[in-house]
Amino acid sequence: VIDVRLALLALGAGALVLARIKDRAKSGAREANVDDDDMTAPKVTLVESGSTTKRVKNTPQSIPAVSPLKARDASATNHTSAGLDAHEITADGIAVTISTFGATIVKLKTRSVDSDAVKNFDDIVLGYDDCESYDDTEGRPYFGAVCGRVANRIAKGEFKVRNKMYTCAKNNGENTLHGGVSGWDRKRWTVEDKTRSSITLSYVSMDMEEGFPGMVKMYVVYSVVGYRERVNLVVDEKTQLVRIEVSKYAELTTKMTATTDSSTPISTVQHTYFNLHGHSSMQDCGAHVVEMPNCHAYVPVDEDTLIPTGEGVRKVDGTPFDMRKPTAMFEKSPEGYDHSFVIAGADATRPASELPREAPRLAARVTCADAGRALEVYTDAPGVHFYTGNFLSEDMVGNTKDGAAYARQSGFCLETGWFPDAVNQNTKLGASYPGVIVNRGDTYSHTLTYRF
Repeated sequence: VIDVRLALLALGAGALVLARIKDRAKSGAREANVDDDDMTAPKVTLVESGSTTKRVKNTPQSIPAVSPLKARDASATNHTSAGLDAHEITADGIAVTISTFGATIVKLKTRSVDSDAVKNFDDIVLGYDDCESYDDTEGRPYFGAVCGRVANRIAKGEFKVRNKMYTCAKNNGENTLHGGVSGWDRKRWTVEDKTRSSITLSYVSMDMEEGFPGMVKMYVVYSVVGYRERVNLVVDEKTQLVRIEVSKYAELTTKMTATTDSSTPISTVQHTYFNLHGHSSMQDCGAHVVEMPNCHAYVPVDEDTLIPTGEGVRKVDGTPFDMRKPTAMFEKSPEGYDHSFVIAGADATRPASELPREAPRLAARVTCADAGRALEVYTDAPGVHFYTGNFLSEDMVGNTKDGAAYARQSGFCLETGWFPDAVNQNTKLGASYPGVIVNRGDTYSHTLTYRF
């Protein structure tokens, strides 16, 4: 226990450091800105829409086993010539390897609970051994990549900005997924800064790339904090005494920011697949337990296209989507999930360009007692897309790490961000379905933290 005055001095010093960090961030944003003139019981409901009848997905029971994604367009620019160009950042109990191809998390090593720094220090993310596999795989899994300019799906690959219609490259049937045929996940990013525990990457997306208007300058900062490296000051409300708490976890934080010279949609996700047993364990995620205590609603989607039905969001009560209490990953839906959830809080309806944000909220917690590991995901984004690797297959093309066979549901993603087809749904539904249009002079911002 220490004197409150000493605590205030410590907090003051921390505030000074934070102010300097914010000044650097503002400076970076100014440099990036471009001047230019200008649930009930599971069931499928039939819904009449004009002259057609559509199936509305109330349940995750009918996810197809074969990915509909198209192969890479041979005419697209090849960004693989530099190889993976991998960079490692480390802290006590955590090591992350990041490629400049797609700003991709290639490896993430953590230790299991109650083990020393060497024992059970396993790579727990799925991935490939070479750049060509990340680029050329048919039915792309997007292992570890930053997806954009707009992640998730855009219905019919079309949207309006300031009453002008734009058409994107379609790579998911008649829809656009994760930025199009050659999105940010298959671009070469530039290393702006590198330290032992952090790396900053940037990418310039040109006007009309994949059909999106405006030039965008995108930054991604990955940073790690190790076990016992984070110190918090906690004030006892009764005694007003302050104690120091030392963290017993490690963290990887991803900070994504962007500016544009013209109004455009921006909505990014970090698409890492986790398996807490270890990526090469040959085990699926059936022993993982999921808890999403702040997710009281989800986005219902059409069964065939996974495009939102247009009704906005629906409460999870009484449905397979209610995982507010610990639930075995496939207990309520053996076929898995590929759905977006709303994270309760002030940021649940905040547009992509509106600042400042609230403190990151807990999106999900996943534990695996057999592996002795737990993962918590925090974010300031409105939602989290929970995907259980339903399209993974041991027959996938590509050189997987260590020759591992990634069977169906052998990895899961918790993709924090905005909701599917937000660029169109927001126009219909308003603030309850937050928009993703970023205007010139605004800054797109999205932060997420993986805590182990």
